[in-house]
Amino acid sequence: MELTLESCRHLTGPSLYFHLPGTVLDVSFSGITVEEVVTCWQVEVNKLRTAVGWQRTQLHIRKTSSCAASMAFEAPLDAVLSATELNTTAWKHTVNRLSGEDVEGFAKVVAKLKVKIKLESDPALLKLIETAREHDIQLLYDDEVLTLGLGTGSQSWSAAQLPLPEDLDWKGLYDVPVALITGTNGKSTTGRMLAAIVRAAGKIPGLTSTDGIQVGDEILDVGDYSGPGGARAILRDKRVDFGVLESARGGMLRRGLGVTKAQAGIITNVAEEHLGEYGVWSLDDLIAVKFTILRPLEESGGTLVLNADDTGLVEYANNLKHPLCWFSLDTDSSILRDHRKIGGPVCYADQGKIYYQQQNSVQFILNVNEIPITLNGAARYNTANALGVIALAKNLGFSNKIIATALRKFKGDLQDNPGRGNYLTLPIPQLNRSQNSTAEQTFQVLIDFAHNEHGLSAVCDTLTNLQAKRRLVVAGHVGSHSDKEIREMTRVVAQIKPEYFFVPEMQEYLRGRHSGEISKLVFDELLQLGFTVEKLGTTETCLEAVQLAIEKVQAGDLLLLVGLDERKEIIAYLEDLKK
Repeated sequence: MELTLESCRHLTGPSLYFHLPGTVLDVSFSGITVEEVVTCWQVEVNKLRTAVGWQRTQLHIRKTSSCAASMAFEAPLDAVLSATELNTTAWKHTVNRLSGEDVEGFAKVVAKLKVKIKLESDPALLKLIETAREHDIQLLYDDEVLTLGLGTGSQSWSAAQLPLPEDLDWKGLYDVPVALITGTNGKSTTGRMLAAIVRAAGKIPGLTSTDGIQVGDEILDVGDYSGPGGARAILRDKRVDFGVLESARGGMLRRGLGVTKAQAGIITNVAEEHLGEYGVWSLDDLIAVKFTILRPLEESGGTLVLNADDTGLVEYANNLKHPLCWFSLDTDSSILRDHRKIGGPVCYADQGKIYYQQQNSVQFILNVNEIPITLNGAARYNTANALGVIALAKNLGFSNKIIATALRKFKGDLQDNPGRGNYLTLPIPQLNRSQNSTAEQTFQVLIDFAHNEHGLSAVCDTLTNLQAKRRLVVAGHVGSHSDKEIREMTRVVAQIKPEYFFVPEMQEYLRGRHSGEISKLVFDELLQLGFTVEKLGTTETCLEAVQLAIEKVQAGDLLLLVGLDERKEIIAYLEDLKK
């Protein structure tokens, strides 16, 4: 029998398990049934909670497979660290019991937990939480800062010097609207398009994403801010009229969401990625995680926008009783047809035109080819992103005119949407130019930092709709992907039949693999597919791989850059080619 604690963490916001703060642990095991493990943990955790004087709130259990489970319970915000330690202790006791060992020193363990609970206790914080709830105002809190209200309606204090509720001007505090965006692919593009719509309406958006945080046109910081920390940072800025929050899987699983209420949300799509982390073992588990954004919408009654072309989302939504809006690339989608019958809102494309329908009102928004990021409809995945953001914006109250104006101006280039479906025309390097002075001396570049099979398939589908003399590829991979995933992604890209295929090592992203291991894996797959060694190459860095590829380009070629790091350096290099 093996019993393994995979992770144990505290949750500060709405999560897969509940709306309130709490704690969760993920375990895996063999040689024993999931029922035996869960039952024993229930006994041990309740014994400890009773001993420290905590109310025995409902336990939340997800049996993610026959040999894995996640087990959670709610806790006050001023006790989540203590609750996490208690949960870990309960698991240790569970292992002892199931292994036939005695649990020694129970009284000592309880005494230690009580000391930690007392040290963490903050009655002033709990009083502010209660009063904020009474005034229907959101509260943001971390170890350093407490904030009441959001954006322009917010006020912040040091966590070490909290105000008294009776000393506050509650009428001067309020929340700004918030939209939540999640999915496997298309999150950042959707968020940037929605932020553009907010700006077109004369408001200042606060945008969080896996690339950074931004207020209006000002980038405050770069990096992955798609978790609750990014949400707090942006919604504490008193310039922000509207929160546009990308909410990625990792942040939701590690800490929960950063807000407790939102006006609308969207799930773009869900595909297998990062399975085996934080209790997520299957695509069904991952879909459930993405639907975490429903919790803040339930508080406000806000609409959840869903992709009707994603079968996993459709199946999960069958059990929902919440306002939904569906979008689809398929005009004849049965999901849209059934939703129309009950008067539900839908968004779709029909013969190159985009429509939004609410009950019997069918509204034309704009033509697909008016949206630059769709590449005249060739980039179907960006057409889907546009449909989703239109549906989201309509359910947030934006007018058709504002939406259409913003999307027409959203170029999807290196300025508006860096690293996401950027299509460039660049001059051929001098050494590669034809002697024919009348020939066009340019090549095309498509940049998309797609990092999974689902995203790569969408990008490569776009390439098949774009004319090119030859195709060249620079593709990087993160070492945390499995051998199977890397081979699958390689097969996807190979379908566009590139003339040259370059793989950078990306040393900072080896994630435990040896240098050269990933490129060897990719090349082995390509050789099996019929590629020849002289058409393959590897470099130490992504920038070097791009430079090597551009040495090979000829007029009329198309170069695909996917899954790379060194984004700033690569973009700067490509911009220099224009000079």
